[in-house]
Amino acid sequence: MKNTRVIYILLSLLLTINSSAQEIITGLMRNRQVAEAQATSPRAAASVLKAATAEEPVPLPFSDDFSADTIFPSTARWSDMQAFVNNTFSVKQPSAGIATLDCLDESGNLHPGASQTVFAADRLTSRAIDLAYQPSDSIFLSFLYEAGGIADLPEADDTLTLSFWAPGEDKWYSIWQAEGGPTNGFINVIIPITDPKFLASGFRFMFTGYASLAGIGSEPSRAGNADQWNIDHVLLDMGRSVHDTVIHDVALTLPQRSLVKEYEAMPWRHFRQASLSAMSPVATINYRNNDTIVRNVTRRISIRDLSNNTVVREFTAGAANAEPLTDVRYEAALLYTYNTASSPDTALFQLTVSLITDDFDPKQNDTLKYIQRFSDYFAIDDGTAEAGYGINGQGSRNAMTALRFRSFLPDSVTGIRICFNDAYENANRSEFDIMVWADDNGRPGTLIGSTDGPVAAHGGEINGFTTYMFDKPVRVTDNFWIGWRQDTEKFLNAGLDMNTAPSGRQYYLLSGEWQESQVPGVIMMRPVMKGSGSPTSAENGTLVNDLFTLYPNPTDGYVTLIPSDRAPDDFVIDVISSTGSRVMSLGKTERPDLSPLPAGSYFLLVRSREGRPLSLLRFIKIN
Repeated sequence: MKNTRVIYILLSLLLTINSSAQEIITGLMRNRQVAEAQATSPRAAASVLKAATAEEPVPLPFSDDFSADTIFPSTARWSDMQAFVNNTFSVKQPSAGIATLDCLDESGNLHPGASQTVFAADRLTSRAIDLAYQPSDSIFLSFLYEAGGIADLPEADDTLTLSFWAPGEDKWYSIWQAEGGPTNGFINVIIPITDPKFLASGFRFMFTGYASLAGIGSEPSRAGNADQWNIDHVLLDMGRSVHDTVIHDVALTLPQRSLVKEYEAMPWRHFRQASLSAMSPVATINYRNNDTIVRNVTRRISIRDLSNNTVVREFTAGAANAEPLTDVRYEAALLYTYNTASSPDTALFQLTVSLITDDFDPKQNDTLKYIQRFSDYFAIDDGTAEAGYGINGQGSRNAMTALRFRSFLPDSVTGIRICFNDAYENANRSEFDIMVWADDNGRPGTLIGSTDGPVAAHGGEINGFTTYMFDKPVRVTDNFWIGWRQDTEKFLNAGLDMNTAPSGRQYYLLSGEWQESQVPGVIMMRPVMKGSGSPTSAENGTLVNDLFTLYPNPTDGYVTLIPSDRAPDDFVIDVISSTGSRVMSLGKTERPDLSPLPAGSYFLLVRSREGRPLSLLRFIKIN
């Protein structure tokens, strides 16, 4: 694969492709979701192996639309774990859930055999199937496939192949192949199975994605995933014909998103200040009628306050006819604003969207859920990286990138959370400065705060965020910008959310001039807010956050708590989760043992014996 495929340069005004500094996006070298699923489910591989060697073949019909809320293919139907089941690598899926074949293996890392020449990457292999039928039984295998989706588009040499296993011969046969190139969505394929060598118990079929990597010698931090193929609606059954390609199903498609207008997450105090203007007046429901006849659909919405596990809003969003083979984007009037009495600082809600369809419809793709978070940070991204972003090339030293946010209260930015992707041999671990700018008519303006010297590194927080703290909180009002200035020409490889449009909120600076970003996604960085009047604020007189400091941060166990000269001699410690719950209490100690905590983001609250809070310190626990 040519270098310009894996690392596709998105500056449309660039007249020549050279080594000059420019915005670049790359594929991921590691799928953190897959890696974390493996780590938290150590018996998953054993379960797959057991299924693969099961004595009882799977009976017909064999079907899967990958709508289950899982990371790996179902062990009831598939015998390997290399495909990534997701709902984010396509925007044209016929129903929620697809299986993506790429260059990352079941551990979430690049395949050991990955190379610049074409190699067999991911496989999706069925379990043994009871196919002891006659040719007259009209056995057909159908499926949908898409090249690239929102990720890297395979080229001609990077193919998707389908192979059949002949049980009596212990041999695979190549049956079908698609060459790389744009498909403009999903393509339907249906293949008859009439050869007697396949019509036997123990039959299997296997999809294989063939891929090739760009060279990693010139810029190792840009090496990454490539050549994605998306697969959906696999059906193997008898009594079919070549014309049996209709999916008789109405299904939800795109993931649910935030009910807050500008943000996926925001500080609860900010939302309460501006709830009427910040809350979206509608809840968007995306679904598709995959059938060839008109279908009637009823839409339902439910919102649950997770702090007390109560439903706070539930209603039917009307019924309507959906035209055949048509995508529907329906905006249901919401008539609700988030509210809870559980906490002054955090809140958590679950949005459930569902469809009521005909009785014969598959039901597993008729419900989607979304968690709405209110904590101490703003987030535009959806929390999942589909690619990597950076400014690279000659002249990129001192380049800057910036993302715009809006503070609904006078507040302070205490740090920036950035998702940096894993890079080949940690090649992106170079220093940069974190920065905050005032707004200047929709562009970054005066620099109002910066801190030197952090090093780009993938983090221990969920989805790989690392929190970089400012030396002093940076006061902000209304619109402000956060970002970084890089100290070298290295590609920093930050996470890029390809499912969220930047919408004019993302800029970068080269040669002293700010320019609007041209990449089709949002850089995954988030401002952490101090909160006017919140427990993390020194302004209300309750906390003085320089009384204590701690290191190391992140930590995998013990930390050292260092009191300042003004700190009291006697104190106790509470550990608070990111949702506000107390998860650990300790007596006075300057070396707290935090090893029992699961990986995640926490606060360490130092307070007096009488209960008066003294300092609140954020830390990251890693495994």
